[in-house]
Amino acid sequence: MTSINTTIGIDVGGVKKGFHAVANKGRQYLGKLHSTDPEVIATWALNHQPSVIAIDAPCMFSEHGRSRKPERDLVENGMRCFYTPSRDLAAKSRFYDWVFNAERLYQKIGLPIFMGNQTSTPCVIETFPHAIQMSLWKNDSSLAPEGSKSTVRRTTLVQKADYNISHLSNIDFIDAALCAVSADYFDRHQFNAYGCANEGFIILPKIALK
Repeated sequence: MTSINTTIGIDVGGVKKGFHAVANKGRQYLGKLHSTDPEVIATWALNHQPSVIAIDAPCMFSEHGRSRKPERDLVENGMRCFYTPSRDLAAKSRFYDWVFNAERLYQKIGLPIFMGNQTSTPCVIETFPHAIQMSLWKNDSSLAPEGSKSTVRRTTLVQKADYNISHLSNIDFIDAALCAVSADYFDRHQFNAYGCANEGFIILPKIALK
């Protein structure tokens, strides 16, 4: 049975680009918001009383290296991703400003982050659009669309989530919607979790074998 809970997906950018958020209801588009203020996005998301908020950004830094276990796990399973170093290493490069921006968002939302033990209470999960896309096409990899990132992800939403994308004006909202779809799979206990409690988990849809 399709979930009737509200889920939220959030794409994270740097301080100037900000956040793009999409709300779903039963995996159908409900609303969207863009803001550079993490408090505005957090308030908007929480006002929807979601069961799950899925964020496209690391939920923590590496313990003591240049990458986290969830990221290495994805690569070992054939999915590319950015690596997140320790906080000290990240602070030395402006590239990771968006990760610190995401940290502010997680803090403003204030819900518990999934760390391996799923509960019935609202929570936040970390997810990743590229890996969501690959997960949704896992059983039909030979039919997976080709082209630009925008084209592939739009097609994925339409064909694999039966999603109305007419309200999604750019790739950031598309990615946010994919995150919300991933949150819906998590809400229905149909997910794979990559990582560990020490360095966080990346959550992806689990597609039933045909």
